[in-house]
Amino acid sequence: MRLVRIGVGCLSPRVGDLRGNRELLEQLIHRALAEGVTLLCTPELGISGYSLGDRVLWDHFADRCFDEVERLAHRCQEIDVFVGTPVRDESRIYNGLALLSGGRVVGMTLKQFLPNYGIFYEGRQWTGWSRGTTRIRGLPAGELLYRLPYGVVGAEICEDAWSVNAPSRKLALHGAEIVVNGSASPFTAGKQARRRRIVAGAADALMAAYAYANLLGCDSSRLVFDGGGMIAAPGHDLVEGPRLSPRAWTLATAVVDLDALESLRTANSTWRTATLETEPAPGQPEMVPLSRPHEPLDATQAPARPGRSFFLPATPPMHSSEGDLLDEILDALALGIRDYFVRAEAFDRLLVALSGGRDSALTLVAAWRAVLALPEDNDPARRIACRYLPSKRFSSADTRLAAAGLAGELGVEMDVVSIQEEFDLAQEVLARMLGDHAEVQPLALQNAQARIRGAMMLNWANCVGGLVLVTSNMSELAVGYYTTGGDNQGGFAPISGIPKTLVNSLLERAAERWNLSSLAAILALAPSAELTEDQQDEDELMPYPVLDDILFLFAADRRTPVDVWRLLCARYEDRDPEDLRGWVGQFVRLFARNQWKRDQSPVGLKMLELDLDPTTGFRFPVLQSLEDDLDRLASARLEK
Repeated sequence: MRLVRIGVGCLSPRVGDLRGNRELLEQLIHRALAEGVTLLCTPELGISGYSLGDRVLWDHFADRCFDEVERLAHRCQEIDVFVGTPVRDESRIYNGLALLSGGRVVGMTLKQFLPNYGIFYEGRQWTGWSRGTTRIRGLPAGELLYRLPYGVVGAEICEDAWSVNAPSRKLALHGAEIVVNGSASPFTAGKQARRRRIVAGAADALMAAYAYANLLGCDSSRLVFDGGGMIAAPGHDLVEGPRLSPRAWTLATAVVDLDALESLRTANSTWRTATLETEPAPGQPEMVPLSRPHEPLDATQAPARPGRSFFLPATPPMHSSEGDLLDEILDALALGIRDYFVRAEAFDRLLVALSGGRDSALTLVAAWRAVLALPEDNDPARRIACRYLPSKRFSSADTRLAAAGLAGELGVEMDVVSIQEEFDLAQEVLARMLGDHAEVQPLALQNAQARIRGAMMLNWANCVGGLVLVTSNMSELAVGYYTTGGDNQGGFAPISGIPKTLVNSLLERAAERWNLSSLAAILALAPSAELTEDQQDEDELMPYPVLDDILFLFAADRRTPVDVWRLLCARYEDRDPEDLRGWVGQFVRLFARNQWKRDQSPVGLKMLELDLDPTTGFRFPVLQSLEDDLDRLASARLEK
């Protein structure tokens, strides 16, 4: 039997730290050798870090990366290792996966499909390989197969595997028995299930072993990579490495029988027929036009989405429950905060304006977990500090007690500092500017409190070397329910990618997972900004479950307001359809009118497929009209 032990190593590189990243790879290779690995796959752009942006365009950068790859190759006398690196060829820069074998670089697979959707913008800096082979630096490059002593190996890179025309199919039909994939695939809730399907499906369809290695950690600012390397072979359980690990690298291994794969291919007539063709799919399929009467289904007949949140997968990933998904998000939040805090090299403490509400509570819990994961000096009492900043008239004793209870249970500092003096002064100054106290608008007084708090937090941060964690959630970002120059001011917004209803679920899960009894008092309070008398968020907006459903249907599913309304009517049979119609219209207006606010939001972590960040996620016009959609909503009728 041709048995080979394959390894997948997940790595947490730092962008631009070429020597440091090489040293991490050396540690990983050393461990793989100790475990008897013959073939090791490591992630996409592991030598350089993934989130390079325009830095990769500098003339010397790709050359320096290759120099480090060549140094690394000297460690690979008895093991074959795929390493991700930029590859420059004249004016073109390719995303490459170099094979190190026998102490040298022997070839470079080049990425073919560049994602330019969602958060990705690879086409700006990189060139996609257009098939075939060439020579770069005197080495073969492009689409390559390697005939190694134990079998034939090919490679593809991240997005290539997600393509309808994945290179792995051609590689397998031309002899590859093992396909490796070096990836930089960022975390979103439930995404690992899709990766498992792709990896296991590729192994089955290609009748090959498939090895997938992913990046780990927060390599620049927003993206969290969750690791979770996988190895699959037809007819065998998927081997999966750890995910969201706080370590600098992880390794998972599996033994595959290449003779068994060859027997499987030999016995399969479809495989034999396909290999007779030079190209897997020559020519183009013929388009046959057909015409017949057709009446489209209306939106209410769309497949139902079970569960309390559209933002969590309706069907949990393999071997997972909703609790497991919530744990993933909690762990990803902590990992993202930790890496941003450490790698920024600018901060000594994490600062939270603790209000007694749910958003600041989740932010603090995530910060607490992040500090506990620091490699050293991981005492929350020293690394985290909170302030409760009340106004005399509007801040309640309940929120103060709730905030103090959570801070005490987590062992972090919380002082109470009143904003009343500054608020009184702000009212007087504003009245003088307007010439009359009667001209001061209630909204201005609400916003003044938020702006005072924001300024106080930033000034405090300047004095103690602190990173202010902004506590706004995705639901608030969607409808502009926050104050520009106020509660959106800070250095990092970890929960800005999490809607309000999911905030609630995460707090419930955190209370259960870490036995945090103080969260019960916070969850018992109705959401309130506490900026005016008896203020209730849901009275000013709409019920948060409805708001988040509209957010998902409108922004993630990109449905029309009319379809959103009809779907809500089917989902909320106990609510007045006219109330739902009004809330849909209100949401759409607020969403459109507040894009200018989202354009000014601080950097935050991407946690879900829907990402409202205007620079890397949801690109929405600042100036536009949705009146036609709203007119259609106003006149729409429910289907009978």
